Amino acid sequence: FPPGPPEPHYLHPIIDSDLAIQFYPLGFIPNRNETLVKDVVRQALYESLNYRTTAKMPGRGYKLQEREFLLSVAHSAGVGDLTWGMWTVVLEGMQGYVVAYPGYDYQFEIRKYRGWEIAGYVIGAGFVETRA
Repeated sequence: FPPGPPEPHYLHPIIDSDLAIQFYPLGFIPNRNETLVKDVVRQALYESLNYRTTAKMPGRGYKLQEREFLLSVAHSAGVGDLTWGMWTVVLEGMQGYVVAYPGYDYQFEIRKYRGWEIAGYVIGAGFVETRA
């Protein structure tokens, strides 16, 4: 991830996959509990490993809240299936973002690419945020 504050629309390709994460920072939260943030992302990652990688996520998506911190993702309507395997690799990318930009809540889109497409298409979206 680039140094400094997060870019407004950072696209992070996921190595060895046809996926990328588009991050949209929501703002800086002073004194955010970074240990809790890392624990929530790590817990979501461990939970995702309990499913077959090709299994489709439920229609309602996935949500995990611990105290004031919430992580949520949902399918994009009508554009393909978000699988637990895809969610696992996205969470691995999120771990790097959380470490690179402590204190920043964000929205994200999960983009899938076919061949050499420029923009890809969104198969899921969500947010990682602190709730007071």
